[in-house]
Amino acid sequence: MLQTVLLAFSLSTDAFAASVAKGARFPNMPLGKTALIAASFGLLEALAPLVGYLLGLQFAGVIEGYDHWIAFTILGFLGARMIWASFDGERADELAAAPSVAAVFATALGTSVDATAVGVTLALFSNNIPLTLLTIGVVTFAMTLIGLRLGGIVGDRTGKWAELLGGLGLIGLGANILATHLAG
Repeated sequence: MLQTVLLAFSLSTDAFAASVAKGARFPNMPLGKTALIAASFGLLEALAPLVGYLLGLQFAGVIEGYDHWIAFTILGFLGARMIWASFDGERADELAAAPSVAAVFATALGTSVDATAVGVTLALFSNNIPLTLLTIGVVTFAMTLIGLRLGGIVGDRTGKWAELLGGLGLIGLGANILATHLAG
């Protein structure tokens, strides 16, 4: 369960960073719109790993002997990409577009791409997919809601730190999967 929660928080940091940027740009956003944006992010973030999971199921038997290396590589790459993005100043400007329905959907979809790739690893290592997806959705909803509100107070700097920590979390999760498999 700890790995599921760590995974959920790591995946939600993209959404958190984007929501902090939006909150900084629109500090007086009504609570109803904030909740709708958070629900959109949570739903897409939960559905994206399902797509990856279904794809991963197709190949699980073929790659069983080296699946731990694949999980380590995917999670390490995504973690490194998130760390890189945390230092990229242009990304915050791009995500701070007016929060129209189209802009929210595009941003939520963009932050969910990593979750699709992570979903492939779920097919290899998770034994309770519904709970994992629910946890990812709920944590992303909460992190987005907090990010939108926090962004209006502290600006988009917090989002960059969250994305950096999320990247480190994904790398740590990948390393843990690799170490556990090699040790056992």
